[in-house]
Amino acid sequence: MTSFGCEYKRRRWYVRYVGESNGAGPVPPALPVPLCRCGVQAEVKQSRHPKTARRAFYVCKWTFDPMSAAPCDFFQRWVPPPPNPPRMTEEEKQEAACRRVRDPPMCKCGVPAKLMSPNLGDPPKFTPFFRCSLKTHVSIL
Repeated sequence: MTSFGCEYKRRRWYVRYVGESNGAGPVPPALPVPLCRCGVQAEVKQSRHPKTARRAFYVCKWTFDPMSAAPCDFFQRWVPPPPNPPRMTEEEKQEAACRRVRDPPMCKCGVPAKLMSPNLGDPPKFTPFFRCSLKTHVSIL
């Protein structure tokens, strides 16, 4: 089921998709959205300024009208970015390394790559790397 409508002041059309699971009410936002000074829930937009490009911020849903008696030029703080994922534990790092050796990446020619570990000196001066397993093809991944 869909509902169509038009916002009065902005003259923008929108389509709201309603499913069976969320037909009773709106889905709450992930972060609490602040209220504007005019009492309307603020809207999240993205900055287009070169210094703050793609940063999200809160503004009033109604367009700014400098001629009205009480213009709403609401702007509130930047939306906080999502938290970074937790660091990998030593066990997870070990498992990822084993998985990488067990399932090597594919070369550009379509053949599984081979893990090379040059032993130059004591201790080895180079880290292991993957190389094409074909002798005739010399592609370093």
